[in-house]
Amino acid sequence: MKQRAMIIVNPSSGTEKSVQFKQNVYTILVEQGYIVKLKETSKEGDALNFATKASDDHFDLITIMGGDGTINEVINGIAEKEVRPSLHIIPLGTVNNFAKALELPLKPQQAIELIKNSKKKQVDLGKINDSYFMNLVNIGAIAEATYQVTAEQKSKLGSLAYLIEGLKKFSEKDLFSVTIATEETDVQLNVMLVLVALTDAFGGLKNAISEAEVDDGYLHVFAFKEITNLESIAMLKNLVNGQLKDQPQIEYWKTKNLNIESTPDKVANVDGDEGFSTPLHMSVLEKHLTIISQDN
Repeated sequence: MKQRAMIIVNPSSGTEKSVQFKQNVYTILVEQGYIVKLKETSKEGDALNFATKASDDHFDLITIMGGDGTINEVINGIAEKEVRPSLHIIPLGTVNNFAKALELPLKPQQAIELIKNSKKKQVDLGKINDSYFMNLVNIGAIAEATYQVTAEQKSKLGSLAYLIEGLKKFSEKDLFSVTIATEETDVQLNVMLVLVALTDAFGGLKNAISEAEVDDGYLHVFAFKEITNLESIAMLKNLVNGQLKDQPQIEYWKTKNLNIESTPDKVANVDGDEGFSTPLHMSVLEKHLTIISQDN
């Protein structure tokens, strides 16, 4: 019996390269023996619904042509299914954190060619309230800044646009009270930002969160206390060097379960998009996703 693949294309991702490459993907999948169905998104939620249908119909593979937002919709479509297709990711977004964390090719044609090998990697998935994430949750300054980045800024500056807006927010010293409860601790702090990571990529920087691995079974939690403008420069250097937790103004924990409450309530950024308001409960589903990869 032939295997079946669904291609989910976000035509508006990145620089709209998806239109250029979708025929290449289709041709290679057919050559590899797949029966292929092509789906294009036109609105929010389409990728989630397409992926849900692929799981329900027991497809073997979903090829995702888009950015982190499209990938997040797909993983939310399959996360609770008994049959979860393998994922073949062709990164076409602005930041592509997940692809960088997985060390996937960032050039579309090279990513397409991965389907010619049979290498697969199982990676963790995070659950946040009644939804799922594959990369990052952040609450506070940077989360709020990302909502202010315009399409023009993203086009000109790429992932740097988010970093610039985030640093502007840090300079405003917007502190809020947060309670963080893990399996081993329960603390209350005044913070500027809380970052919860499943992978090591942040703001488009690979190895920024060096403690995290895609399959280590943990949430990596960073609480940023009040940071001066001068200290934020040192923090940026530590971020680039993967030494974020060495910053004196940052508290770090790793845990499998996490509860966060805040005063006032804060809206979390989940995988780059606006998510839930606090309170939040997070947990890890270990090695829950199967990814077509360059290595095992």
